[in-house]
Amino acid sequence: MKFKFKPNEDTTLEEIRQELENIKLANIPEIPLNHLRRIIEFLGARQVQATGSSVRFFHPALAEHPYYHGYFQIHKIHKGGDQDLIRRSDYKAILLPALLTIIDCTNK
Repeated sequence: MKFKFKPNEDTTLEEIRQELENIKLANIPEIPLNHLRRIIEFLGARQVQATGSSVRFFHPALAEHPYYHGYFQIHKIHKGGDQDLIRRSDYKAILLPALLTIIDCTNK
């Protein structure tokens, strides 16, 4: 899968939702974290300090959510250089639900 999607000021939340679905359906074992960071930052989340190999984000729309309490995090796999990856299974189970919740909360 080519990760060429680059959100800009004209990108809609529906286009973001479609890209997230495309990533979910991709037949790849690992996803580049930099590609997901672009989407996460477009949605308004910011990276905060985490420990170890975790990457943690905060989004104000999740502050009142009973599960997230404003934060979500994902485990990264460091492959050397600036190439950080996350497992597709972690994306589907952890990151995707958080990002879809942000989209749903900002659509209200």
